[in-house]
Formats: sequence, structure tokens, C-alpha cells
Amino acid sequence: MRENILKLPAHLRRQRIVSAEQVAMAMAGIYECTYLSQFNHQYDPETSNIISSYFRVILHAVKEEGLQTIRVGTDYNGKLSSAEFYADDIWPWALNELSYPDSWYGIDHPPTQNVIEPETSACWGDFSGKDTALLMIASLATALEKTGGKYTRSNKLNKSAVISTAIKAVNDYGNGTDLTDRALRRLIDNALAQYLPKLEE
Repeated sequence: MRENILKLPAHLRRQRIVSAEQVAMAMAGIYECTYLSQFNHQYDPETSNIISSYFRVILHAVKEEGLQTIRVGTDYNGKLSSAEFYADDIWPWALNELSYPDSWYGIDHPPTQNVIEPETSACWGDFSGKDTALLMIASLATALEKTGGKYTRSNKLNKSAVISTAIKAVNDYGNGTDLTDRALRRLIDNALAQYLPKLEE
């Protein structure tokens, strides 16, 4: 199983609901503040920029990628400005973002060789049973959507919730996985487009 690189202190681990500000700061290694305004931006401008970058990534994921939220807030222009999440939904997402093999997401030293490891890619070659596997992926994703709740968003499949549940199940009951949210999203997209195209309309 992948090491949890988010070194969350006890007070954060015990929280059931977490704000986007707290997640952004935790992704940058700052755990002692609850609000961005509590961080000394002038004393440590570099870390402040990192926090701001992660905060924008989180809000973008909420707006454009269907990241599951409990509630969101907007500024006076109607622009998304805050969000709150269930801890079980947001921390696996944050861990995947930090683990993504790209320096933007926190890897200090990029790999010396550009090697794409097979287990981190959702691009499948041809193999026996591939069509059946894709059909099962599409069918199970649809079955989750029909249960409603967090698996739907604007009357459509909430792929982020499906991915989060799948990763949590593999980590809790299997051997863990290094697949990123993006890789699994591509896999689900391909399965749905090939076998259940009407669902995407």
C-alpha cells in the first residue's frame, strides 16, 4: 500500500469535515492554521505561494472535475471562493494529487528518466477479457449512480465519488493501488463511451 505522505496531526485526522483552506495548507505541510488568514504570508512567501496554488487546484477540481463537496461559497461576483468536504472524500483525493508524478504536485526531485510505469497508467493494450472488463467497469459505475447520494451530481454520474470509493475499497481490502484519479477517470470515461454512450449524453 502507498505510504501516506500527508503527515496529518491528530486534530486534523479526527475532523469529519474539512475546508478547502485546511486541505491546501496540509498539502503544503502547514497544519497549525485553520484559516489562510492565520498563516504569516509575509514571513514565508514561498510556502504562501504553494498554499495558494493548491487552493486554486482544489477549487478548480470542485468546479470542473466534480470533486464532491458538502457546501461551497462564492464571492460577491459569484465566483467559487470556498468549499467544505467530508474527510473520507477529500484526503484520498489530496493524497493522489500529491502523489501524481509531476513536480507541480509536490515532488521535489523529478525522476531522472521519463518512464511511465504500467501500474500507474490506465491505457490498456489488447488482452483477453478486456471488453468484458470495460463493460463491467461501465456497469458498476452506472449501478453506483443509480444509488444516488454522493454518486450523482447535477443528475449525472459523479465520477470523483466513484473513483474515491474504488480507491478506498482497494486500499482497505486489497493490496492498494498507485493509479491516480486522472488515470481512473480516463478508464471510466473510455468504458462509458464504449459501452454506455447514452449515459454521457
